[in-house]
Parts: sequence; C-alpha cells; structure tokens
Amino acid sequence: MTPVRPNKNSSRRLRKKLHLGEFQEFGFQLAFTLKPELASFEEAFDRWLEFIESQGWCFGGGGALSGHEIDGYLCQFAGGTLTESDREQAALWLASQSWVASHQIAPLSDAWYGPWEA
Repeated sequence: MTPVRPNKNSSRRLRKKLHLGEFQEFGFQLAFTLKPELASFEEAFDRWLEFIESQGWCFGGGGALSGHEIDGYLCQFAGGTLTESDREQAALWLASQSWVASHQIAPLSDAWYGPWEA
C-alpha cells in the first residue's frame, strides 16, 4: 500500500476533491463462502451487514442465493480510510462465525481509484 504522492503543482483543494495525497482513502475487497446448512444466504447477509454497520463501514457487493458466496468491497461509510487493523478485525469476525466456510481478504487498496481494471 503506497499512498499516491501529491503533484507539487496541484493545490490542497484539488487534492482533497480528487482524494489524492493526504486525502487518499483505502478499503479492501473480500469474499466469503457460507455453510448453507448453518445459515441461509439472507441470514448470513443480514448478520454481515449488522456487523459492518456497527463498525461504521460500508459494503458494496452481494452474492448469489445459489452460490453461497458473498463478495464485495469494504470501505469507511462517512469518508476516511480503513486500516490494517480494520482488515484484521473483519478477518477475525469472519473466522469466528460458524456459518462461514472460508474467507479471503485482499490487501488495502485505493477506495476511489481501486484495485479494479479500467
């Protein structure tokens, strides 16, 4: 995770508007697989949303009822950045849920310009 260096010619106001330099925000991608015999997709998704909302986080993603997998991108709800500590907290919570068969959490990435392909 390397912060984007601000262009010396760009103003603080522009860096803030574009979420660059000291205003860069981070989040991370994650995916987890359910044990359908222990929780339905709807129950699992509701529990997941309850957890992330209690942390002040925002989740963009979803899953398929038949696939028993939930995946997406996690970031701070009201602006700001997630940290390595937040990644660890999400991993620990997923690992503590008996209805989660497995989970994968990606490294922190730029929440505005992302890990996704252009």
